[in-house]
Amino acid sequence: MPANTRRFDQQDKNVTATRHEDVIDKGMPRPWRISLWVVQKEQEVVFDLVGTMILGRIHRESDTFPDIDLGPYNAEELGVSRQHLMLKLDGGRIAIMDMDSANGTKLNGEWLKANQLYPLRHGDELVLGMMTLKVELLMDPFS
Repeated sequence: MPANTRRFDQQDKNVTATRHEDVIDKGMPRPWRISLWVVQKEQEVVFDLVGTMILGRIHRESDTFPDIDLGPYNAEELGVSRQHLMLKLDGGRIAIMDMDSANGTKLNGEWLKANQLYPLRHGDELVLGMMTLKVELLMDPFS
């Protein structure tokens, strides 16, 4: 059943377009849904990853605004850099990269080399500075 939607243009404000609600969009991939459990605060951060995202903390004076702000979880006190870690899609997997952070990143107890990609898996443990994050992959678009 078509529904009417208004079309806003400068020539005719009363023009309508039709939309078929029974059409299924098969072209949009589902995003990865990720949960990061902040161990020190016993709180969860859940987000959808569809491209590249930066984890860090906001610093207005330097105009730094990461995609995931860990500031509310005592990130500064725990040594998390303003732009600490990048998450990105790498084919059918998630990859992480330490962005040359001041205090480094550990993946399952191993130090990461800065600016090098590493695979991220369900159940991994990340340590950004001294902030511990447990990783849960809640939705895998490839499964």
